[in-house]
Amino acid sequence: MPRRKPFALTGSAELDAMVERAAPAILELLADGVPRSKHAIVAALAGRHDAGDVAVALARLAVTGRVVDTGGRYALPLPPDAA
Repeated sequence: MPRRKPFALTGSAELDAMVERAAPAILELLADGVPRSKHAIVAALAGRHDAGDVAVALARLAVTGRVVDTGGRYALPLPPDAA
């Protein structure tokens, strides 16, 4: 069984940098308006970003409201005038 790489982040600066690397790719993927599961997002970005980095960045985007979790699928939030 392959071993997982050790968690190498040591502080918030490293975490912020990792999120800033993966977040634009996630937002670009979701820009087409199609809600996607975390698994689908991780799979779509597998060649460009580490799966763990994408998962953490996705969680950060959800907590900050830059993406919304709608029943296990993530999407960009609707503009205020569309609600």
